[in-house]
Amino acid sequence: MPSTMIVGFISIGVTIVASIASLAYWLGKKFAEIDARFRQIDLRFKEIDLRFKEVRGEFSISIAKIIELIRALHINLTDFMNMKGLFTREEREYLIREARRIIQAYSVRFNPLKPEEAKFILEVMKEIEEKDPKEIDLSKLDRILEIADRWFKEDGCYEAAKLWIIVYTLKRILEKERGEL
Repeated sequence: MPSTMIVGFISIGVTIVASIASLAYWLGKKFAEIDARFRQIDLRFKEIDLRFKEVRGEFSISIAKIIELIRALHINLTDFMNMKGLFTREEREYLIREARRIIQAYSVRFNPLKPEEAKFILEVMKEIEEKDPKEIDLSKLDRILEIADRWFKEDGCYEAAKLWIIVYTLKRILEKERGEL
């Protein structure tokens, strides 16, 4: 009897081992299929991500072109109006006040405009207000244009673009007042 029991246990054990082996084989195949599907999904996501980056790049290029077009239009319009002598002293003073307002408003908030840049801009506005146009160093206005341009590119802020427009207009007005246009 003990030998029949041993044979019975062995046959049960062999059956269990065979069942476990076939289950492990089946699970291995299923996990391989699942893994293959995940690889396909990963590839699709990579393709979608690449396409998204392409579209975003195209969109960025388009926005940059629109910004440059608007800037070119402003430059042309300002130069034409200035050539015609359409800007008055009051309009120049308004532009100075607006530049000051922008700098004072944005000096207290976190932005790419550094405190020394804000101080510099305010000093130049005061200089424009108080000095004869021939005494003003126009390269300082070029520096403010660079600051406003960088500020706009970093922050996308409307006020930065407005500052650029104001300073460009002031520069052209001063050049006209100096007899350089």
